[in-house]
Amino acid sequence: MNIIQISDTDLPGRRFNGYDLKLFLNQQGHQVYQFVMNKVSNDPNTIQLLTDRGLIIRTMLIDFEKRLCMNGLTYPYGEIMKGRQEFQKADIIHYHLIHNYFLSLLDLPLLTKLKPSVWTIHDPWAFTGHCVYPMDCEGWKTGCIPCPRLQDHFPMRYDKAGQMWKIKRQVYNEMDIDIIVSSKFMEDYVRNSPLTSHFKNIHRIPFGIRTEDFRRATRDNARKRWRIPDHHFVIAFRSEQNKYKGVKYILEMLKKLSSTKPITLITVGSEPLPSGLRKRFNVIELGWQNDLNTLYDFYAACDVFLMPSIAESFGLMAIEAMASARPVIVFEGTALPDVTFAPDCGIAVPYKNSDALRVAVERLINNPEECRYRGELGRKLAEQHYKFEDYVRRHIELYQEIFNRKRIR
Repeated sequence: MNIIQISDTDLPGRRFNGYDLKLFLNQQGHQVYQFVMNKVSNDPNTIQLLTDRGLIIRTMLIDFEKRLCMNGLTYPYGEIMKGRQEFQKADIIHYHLIHNYFLSLLDLPLLTKLKPSVWTIHDPWAFTGHCVYPMDCEGWKTGCIPCPRLQDHFPMRYDKAGQMWKIKRQVYNEMDIDIIVSSKFMEDYVRNSPLTSHFKNIHRIPFGIRTEDFRRATRDNARKRWRIPDHHFVIAFRSEQNKYKGVKYILEMLKKLSSTKPITLITVGSEPLPSGLRKRFNVIELGWQNDLNTLYDFYAACDVFLMPSIAESFGLMAIEAMASARPVIVFEGTALPDVTFAPDCGIAVPYKNSDALRVAVERLINNPEECRYRGELGRKLAEQHYKFEDYVRRHIELYQEIFNRKRIR
């Protein structure tokens, strides 16, 4: 089949934005391209739609939309894409992250009529008039009037969220498209939103990872790499400024954490931890990581992985930790309890509750057998539900089903 994956970029987020999917499908004999705004790789099958001259125009359009307090209406790249030979030859167009100053919503009805199309909805932006994550706001169900958090991404100086919500409703009503979501959490959004509940073809395909790769690293070798004493209890997490990742609650928890064992903290991510933590804990900060072997060792070195996100539509790092046979602690109220099979495998604690997070961590510190049991169960579940090969197979089957269905028309 001739397939095009469409996203804002290629290598950043490659595991979920269609890049890795493209590589695997091409290896299996399909002809797959990826259209992006910002190309990072040297892959000849990744095509950047943005030229140097176009960058100036795009910058002007971003500024123009910010002044209008609107988002995703003025960009010309749908028209540019439509004229490409690769698009014209395609059997299937697969849209991924398209709202980062990329495609105009107004182009989607025509684009989806021209070619059989599928859209992986990665976050709730598709259902709101403004924000990426509504959190506890229910306005997305009734029209986003008024918007209580105008400074959330994408920020608005004036409240145009209601207008954007209506525009999305009109656009979606004119679209002929299949929808993919990765979790029950996101499927519930699609089915309950007045904007998308009319879509008939909704498919849940969890993201996949190469689970066997996470068996490569061993605890002993990983700890030797960073000189972590064997008797330390090691807590791993991602440290980012992004408020949705919940680092705030980990830091609150660490202030109160009580343990008879020495603790090592190991992090990936761009946000340094407060220097005061080094007085109580052994701290290892790996920074932002693209090196897979370092990530394998990161998980292998730890006893528990914390992912207390306050907004999460799937959680790839959670399933990576599971594949590494490490228990995962998450907050309720996101996709993560379902993704980690809590309470049987993952541990889900009350939302935004750092005390409950502390209790769960202390329980695992004091119960190494529970740590091992949950970790081993996590690996089994990851191999049953989150294998990359299954992720690819389900996409191929869906592409063929959509192509046949649309061709019959």
